[in-house]
Amino acid sequence: MNYNRIRLPDGFNDADLLLIGPRIDLTFTKNIYLTTQVQYNNQVNNMNLNARFQWRFRPVSDFFIVYTDNYFTEQTSLSDARFFQPFQSKNRALVAKLTYWFSL
Repeated sequence: MNYNRIRLPDGFNDADLLLIGPRIDLTFTKNIYLTTQVQYNNQVNNMNLNARFQWRFRPVSDFFIVYTDNYFTEQTSLSDARFFQPFQSKNRALVAKLTYWFSL
């Protein structure tokens, strides 16, 4: 957790910034892992979920599947008030990546 309280002279805006980001790392076998992080940021009214599955099928060679989801947590100037719903998804992605070590 990270909290910053910013107080400025009169005429400028003060700010209270909060960043919360718990993370869970699970190891199923010596070659299969799952890492999950949830992060909340009140500066941009955003909640983020990131989950990464990793399979190490040989040394320095991995296969990853990553899922990311971002949500608005409250009304912002970027979201239209007529259509806003709490925890409305901003964007989400599912990505696969393969790294392979070639031995020459």
